[in-house]
Amino acid sequence: VVRSFKDCRPGPRGLCTARAAVVSAEASRSFTHVWAGGKEQPQYRCQAPERLGPILATSDAAHVVGGAVSGKLYLWQLSTGRLLLAWNGHFRGVTALATVAADGYLVTAGEDAILHVWSFASLLSAAASDAAPPPRALRTWTAHTLSVTDVAVAECGPHSLIASASLDQSLRVWRLADGVRRCLHRVEASAPLTAAAIDPAHRALYAGTSEGSCRR
Repeated sequence: VVRSFKDCRPGPRGLCTARAAVVSAEASRSFTHVWAGGKEQPQYRCQAPERLGPILATSDAAHVVGGAVSGKLYLWQLSTGRLLLAWNGHFRGVTALATVAADGYLVTAGEDAILHVWSFASLLSAAASDAAPPPRALRTWTAHTLSVTDVAVAECGPHSLIASASLDQSLRVWRLADGVRRCLHRVEASAPLTAAAIDPAHRALYAGTSEGSCRR
C-alpha cells in the first residue's frame, strides 16, 4: 500500500483526484472529504444539503462538481470548500459526470434517462451573481428510455464525442457541436449497460454490462 486515507467511504463514482488532492463523497452521509499533502486525515470536510452520488474535479483542480440523489447539481471551489452554486439538473438522481473540451463544458447524466451539457462559463457566471437566472443546459439529449449509467468522452475540442451507456441496453454516441437531439451512432447490447469507455485514439468503444461482460 502506497498511501491510505481515513474516513474514505465513497459510493459508486464518489471518488476523484484533483492533481495532488483526493476528493471523496461519503456513500451514507452528505459529507465530502478532501485530502492533500499526502496526509491520512482530510484537510477539510464540507457538507452538502443532501447525499451525493458521483463527483468530479476539473483538470485544473479549481472546482468540484457533485450530483445528488434528488437530481440537483453542486459546484464547489476546491481550494476553500466553498459552495458556489446549486441548481436543478435532473428530475431524478444524477448517475454520471464528465468534463469535455478542456473543462469548457460539463456533461451530466441521470436516472431520468437524460443527458445535459452545461457551459462551465455560464455556471461560474451564475455563481458570481445572486441575481443571475438558473443555469440552462447548452445541450439536452433524450433518446435513452431508461437510466443513463455512465458517460465517456473522446476529446476533440468543440467536435468532441460523448458516449452514453444505459439500462435500456444501448450505447449511444453524441457530438458536442451538434445542436440536434439525434445521436451519431447507436449500438444495441443483450443486457443492460453499466459502464462506457472510449479508446484514447478514438478507434473503439467499450461497454460493460450488468452480466459482467465487456463489449467492444
